[in-house]
Amino acid sequence: MDTRTTLPPGGSFYSQVLALHENKQEANILYEDNGVTRANGIITSIFEKDGKQWMRLNDETDVAIDKLYAVNGTFTSDYSEC
Repeated sequence: MDTRTTLPPGGSFYSQVLALHENKQEANILYEDNGVTRANGIITSIFEKDGKQWMRLNDETDVAIDKLYAVNGTFTSDYSEC
């Protein structure tokens, strides 16, 4: 039986992103960017832009936290690609 860890419906990755940033741990993410996009790296900053929370990886990739599908193996409850 396959299982995976998911956020509750309407949940947010913000607390997980914040913990990874504070502990300088690597983030492996899937996010929406004209299709599902994969990235990984250390989160160097968390900031607000256009009324949304964003994160920046050490390769200068900026991702809106509400566009995340998965962080380190935890998925949104409505993501069904894998």
